[in-house]
Amino acid sequence: MDTKTRLLTTYRGLNAAEKLIAINITIFAVISIYNAIFYSFSGGAHATFFTDYFALKNGWTHVLYKPWTIITCAFLHASFGHLLSNCIVLYFSGRIFFTFFTEKQFITVYAYGILAGSLFFLLAYNFLPTFRGTEATAVGASAAVLAILVAGAIYAPNYIVNLFGLIQIKYWIIAALLVISYISYIPYGNAGGHYAHIGGALIGFLYSKQLIKGNDIGIGFERFWDKLMHLFSRKDKSPLKTVYKNKTTKRSTTTTTAQSSAEKQRKVDAILDKISKSGYESLTKAEKDFLFKSGKEN
Repeated sequence: MDTKTRLLTTYRGLNAAEKLIAINITIFAVISIYNAIFYSFSGGAHATFFTDYFALKNGWTHVLYKPWTIITCAFLHASFGHLLSNCIVLYFSGRIFFTFFTEKQFITVYAYGILAGSLFFLLAYNFLPTFRGTEATAVGASAAVLAILVAGAIYAPNYIVNLFGLIQIKYWIIAALLVISYISYIPYGNAGGHYAHIGGALIGFLYSKQLIKGNDIGIGFERFWDKLMHLFSRKDKSPLKTVYKNKTTKRSTTTTTAQSSAEKQRKVDAILDKISKSGYESLTKAEKDFLFKSGKEN
């Protein structure tokens, strides 16, 4: 197996959070190498290409001519520390998220977090008096990461997190402290970024609150994502694979699989209902293991 195949195989085995971490690290590495080369051969000038074309600026004209920056800004990071902190939080919050949600829901909340963060950044810089006449640029996945963290904390507020293996704390407390910290930092720097964080947290809150009530506000995006994946998926249309199939067996297998999936979903729904009423700690070990396994399979 060559290096390319090994890397692709490893990548396909990652969950959605790990894939996003890999993508963000790769993009940061490419940009860093480009900037270092540009700086070395330009007499000390700094490259601005990626910021100019992929970062989100607060001016409406910029958004009008470069609308893709509303999304691409989330894949740029200002520094290695900025990247590292987002990757660490995404990794651990993603693991908890997959205990209760599917990968499609993860992608949906992450995407909504990006959009909400960009929207709050633009609204803050264009309508709040303190930002009048100033220019700013937004980069980073913090809003999307916070959307994932808050969505999980709202859906399972009593989930116990072991901080550093020493301190046990409820998940909702961690989320609340992070949101409060971002609000408290607004007067002291990176105010636009912190408003973007609040936007991400708010959409994560709304997503889980509505889901608990039985309203899936992400279903439209999930359908769009399915169509997008279907468009780019490679289908093997070779007729040789269908010539010798036993149609009766196929129907029987399909029916059995559908019944099994439906039974599993009913069990998952019952466990999630128990969590919403009594908290995560009320689950038995068998229920926790079943829920974790189901989340990984989805």
